[in-house]
Amino acid sequence: MLSRLHWFLIVSVLATTVAASPIESEVEVAPGVPGTFAAPPGEGAAGSPVGNVVVLLHGWTGNRDDAGGLFKDLAARLADQGTASLRIDFRGEGERNGHRLTSTFATRIADAEAALAFARKRYPSAKLGVVGFSLGGAAALAVVGRQPDAVKSLVLWSTAGDIAVDFFTTEDMKPAVRQAMEKGEAPYQSWAPMTLTREHLTGFLGYDLFGPLSAYHGALLGIRGTDDFLPRYEDRILAAAGAAPEEAVVIGGADHIYNVLDPKTSRAERLLTLTARWFADTL
Repeated sequence: MLSRLHWFLIVSVLATTVAASPIESEVEVAPGVPGTFAAPPGEGAAGSPVGNVVVLLHGWTGNRDDAGGLFKDLAARLADQGTASLRIDFRGEGERNGHRLTSTFATRIADAEAALAFARKRYPSAKLGVVGFSLGGAAALAVVGRQPDAVKSLVLWSTAGDIAVDFFTTEDMKPAVRQAMEKGEAPYQSWAPMTLTREHLTGFLGYDLFGPLSAYHGALLGIRGTDDFLPRYEDRILAAAGAAPEEAVVIGGADHIYNVLDPKTSRAERLLTLTARWFADTL
């Protein structure tokens, strides 16, 4: 017969290894900007409180779940520790737009700010965090530069810094970029067949992400892999921001998407654990 202590240990192990699924609902944070709100089990229903909400901003040409479902997995991690999340699809990008890229950095900023406003309106007492992945990280930097008091904690994954240079000057993109600038649009083969537009390309020019950061005094964590194709912007970001606490973490052997598509080399577990713990400590 098992003793009371043995039963206690078994129940404790099960409680720590089996995470309850978040309660997900489809929302529209602004016209043309759909999202998924993920609440911890037992929270988020009408009239029930939500303590913290993290807004998730996806990368270039992505969607609300992002590469390999990293954002969907993060939403589950956050819900398991009592934190809600809101992940959105940016306008003018992704499969639902036929991979015809018409977004601009201004529309990305507007969509991100709409997501924050949606979370504040729905849960006025909630503390807000943001995760920005790649180009979503650049949007997150712009948002906290514009609204430094709106976000309590910020996490950047593989963030861009000089957005036009980071995304549109690679050798394989140059012919499509030139054609789009001359003729208005051009096909481009990436992970899916895409159409670059002049509107999209010119809409990322002329932004300073670093100057406005001095007004941001919330928490800030930057995470990047050693094999990322983008430059390491974390030192420059931390120097520009007035953040506290602040930290930069480099994950060895990780590429831009943390090898999430390769089970043998994936660094997703490390990424998700770092992020969840950061919000547990700073929200």
